[in-house]
Amino acid sequence: MDVLLISIYAPQSVDCTRKLWDEISTLISSFSGECVVIGDFNEVRYESERFGSQFHHIPARIFNQFIEQNDLVDIPMGGPRYTWSNKWGSKFPKLYRFLVFEGIMLYFPNIMGLVMDKNIPDHRLIVLLEHRVDYGPSPFCIFHSWFEKDDFDDVVHNSWTSNVVGNLNDNPWVNFKKKLQFLKFNLRLWNSSARDRLISKRKTPQDKVEEIDASLMLDGGSVDLREQRVLAIKELFDLDHLSRVELAQKAKIQ
Repeated sequence: MDVLLISIYAPQSVDCTRKLWDEISTLISSFSGECVVIGDFNEVRYESERFGSQFHHIPARIFNQFIEQNDLVDIPMGGPRYTWSNKWGSKFPKLYRFLVFEGIMLYFPNIMGLVMDKNIPDHRLIVLLEHRVDYGPSPFCIFHSWFEKDDFDDVVHNSWTSNVVGNLNDNPWVNFKKKLQFLKFNLRLWNSSARDRLISKRKTPQDKVEEIDASLMLDGGSVDLREQRVLAIKELFDLDHLSRVELAQKAKIQ
């Protein structure tokens, strides 16, 4: 089927968003296929979608009229309730969402949105899911981020110098392949262990941020609590540096 995919990063001004909704409505009406509108709408639909900041009825009403007039469906979102927060954790709105035609839901009856765990200070990623796709076994490769880890050199050196060659009289190419397979095996084990250690290290500051967010949403919290949140987010940011480098290389490869 033909699908019109519209990615949104809406302005804050009411007049500007009104013009944007009109332009998108015109675009949708001129398209004969299905439509998916995604992104940062910079607006909430209901008062319950905003915490810590004032709810404005007029822009919300205009936004809801845009959705209804274009027969768009607001996909239910699992995961955390809000998709954005300021640095101090005093404002929590739901600004990101997926709006689709009903035809999309007929083709993909199990479609749903998911709000992910926070991986950058103020935003939560959202993902549109239908089913899990199996791309087969992952190829072996070396990531640049591995060279920044202290024990990577030791793993390579110990694996390559280890006596894994069965018969020294074998063809040198056969012996080389045996060493290479042994190195690949050890690097996979090492990378899996390093990933588990990173997850373990992230758990403490991540739990701290979630705990502070829950407290802030209840009573606003104290200045000391907000400072603790900033420090915990910085710790998460530092821990995720190598992961971001690795993800960037994966994206380039794909």
